[in-house]
Amino acid sequence: MIFSTISFKARPILVVAATMLLATVAACGAKAQDPTIPSGAAIHSWYENGTGGHYIAPVIVGSTQSLASGSRIGRVLTDTNCTPDARGLSHCHNSIEFSDGSRITIRDNHQMSRHRCLRPGELVQVKFFKDQWVTLQTGI
Repeated sequence: MIFSTISFKARPILVVAATMLLATVAACGAKAQDPTIPSGAAIHSWYENGTGGHYIAPVIVGSTQSLASGSRIGRVLTDTNCTPDARGLSHCHNSIEFSDGSRITIRDNHQMSRHRCLRPGELVQVKFFKDQWVTLQTGI
């Protein structure tokens, strides 16, 4: 009803403005998935995560407490939720099991077209970084 009361000449402007608003909201929603990269990290953008087999990731399930005393070797159990978002970033969920049976699940934010996902069955070196963050190294 409101649209019919707007002059014929103003309608295209309204359509463009609404489209821009929706695009902005969609972009903000996609970016909201990405946690802020912690200070001191070796990367400055999620597009760099995975360079040289080195990743940084938040732990979304489990505790980093057992990692506080140093690095541990873990086996990747899962690689899910890998469909890239509108910006080409994947937000993979990887469960990792350690030799004592303890597990963590991380959220690996990376550009899959440049840096591969962690592979189920592969061994990774996991180190505590800070708070609920860890670094991982593949190819060990």
